[in-house]
Amino acid sequence: MSNAPPSLGQYAEAYDQPFCGSPIRREVWQIADRIFSRGMRLVDIGCGTGEDAIHFARRGIDVTAIDVSPAMIAQVKLKSGGSVRCKLADMRTCAVEDIFDGVFSNFSAPNYVPDLDWLGQIRLTAGAHLVFTTLGRFYPLESAVFTFKGQPCRAFRRFKPSVRGEINGENFDVYYHSLRKILNALGRGVHLKKVLGLRALRPHARAGAPRAIRSSQCCQTNGSLVVFPPPDGRARGSIRFRMADA
Repeated sequence: MSNAPPSLGQYAEAYDQPFCGSPIRREVWQIADRIFSRGMRLVDIGCGTGEDAIHFARRGIDVTAIDVSPAMIAQVKLKSGGSVRCKLADMRTCAVEDIFDGVFSNFSAPNYVPDLDWLGQIRLTAGAHLVFTTLGRFYPLESAVFTFKGQPCRAFRRFKPSVRGEINGENFDVYYHSLRKILNALGRGVHLKKVLGLRALRPHARAGAPRAIRSSQCCQTNGSLVVFPPPDGRARGSIRFRMADA
């Protein structure tokens, strides 16, 4: 999570516990592995501890992993053994001169910044694909539960400009960006290929996570996987999601 609350950095060593090997991550990899292949140059935005970046590097992909947390980047370097190029930076302001064949961002990094203009500054080759997971505006389970409880403000809170969260006494904002806003930020020449629901009808299990993470609103409880290829980009095979058990 490139711009997630800074306090997450203190949990870097334990951060992988609820997410490594999770059904959500495995499903995202199933999709991404059809799109990104050996020899490609890929940038992982909000790489966290590097689980995704290392997965791609093992498949022969040249990966640049970017995160704003020093503790997270330290974990990437420790775990990758030099197989991943690491950059400690805020993607909104850092200058990356490389040209990439693909962009990947998992576990909702774009949801922690109010503007997305920086997306349009990433330099891409013709036919590049962008694969993101984001926290969506509509979460059927959440809306149904809070509507049943007579709490309409909470049922549709994702449609607000931002939602306040808290970790370990530190407040932060979560932004539920619309697909239109993401597309506008990416600019002309980028087209929406596919939107797939992640845990749209059930929460994501967080057993084993540090308490401050389990209780926070920043953890992913549902979301969408969005694939953006330019017009001449190609994704092989049928792309679908199944609702896997936790």
